[in-house]
Amino acid sequence: MNYVIREMVVSETIVEKSKFIALLCPLTADGDFDFYMNEAKKTFKDARHYTYAFRYQNSEKASDDGEPQNTAGLPLLTLLRTHNFMNTALIVIRYFGGKKLGAGRLLRTYVEAGSKAIDLAVKYQEVPAFCYQIAVNISDFEKVKYGLHKQGYEILEVDFSTLDVQVRVNVSVADALLFESLYNIKSKKEAVLLKEIVNE
Repeated sequence: MNYVIREMVVSETIVEKSKFIALLCPLTADGDFDFYMNEAKKTFKDARHYTYAFRYQNSEKASDDGEPQNTAGLPLLTLLRTHNFMNTALIVIRYFGGKKLGAGRLLRTYVEAGSKAIDLAVKYQEVPAFCYQIAVNISDFEKVKYGLHKQGYEILEVDFSTLDVQVRVNVSVADALLFESLYNIKSKKEAVLLKEIVNE
């Protein structure tokens, strides 16, 4: 089971005056990783290293960015794999504090910094779904809206510009047959629902 996040998480770890800032970032489009890395370099412009790992669609990549080999990038990638994160980047920025930590301690510190950000994240499971457009009589709209919320369906958009109210709703594949039997379906396409994972 794979997980994603919806918003960036930031954490900070300090060891021997070196500061490690971890950014756990959601990747939803092709340019997202480059955007987060460029923002990190602008925001933390005096840092010594910008190490990272990411898993996006079918690709994985990691970088030690000048740290001793396999002390940063690979451990961060291993964290993402271990916690089953997909479409997620883990960037750890290091401000050098003047004292070398040694490869073993450095690796442990990068893992600690990355783990701290992961522990703060709200995780979601991607559930296969359909995005429906349904037509609802305006006099029934409030009742239907209440029913959709109560059943846990995700209302994406409501359009009052036509005689019937047009509503776009995300519904899990498991609930599709029941939903189609209850509502006036105008269109249907494949989609993904994000289900929050609590107390795992």
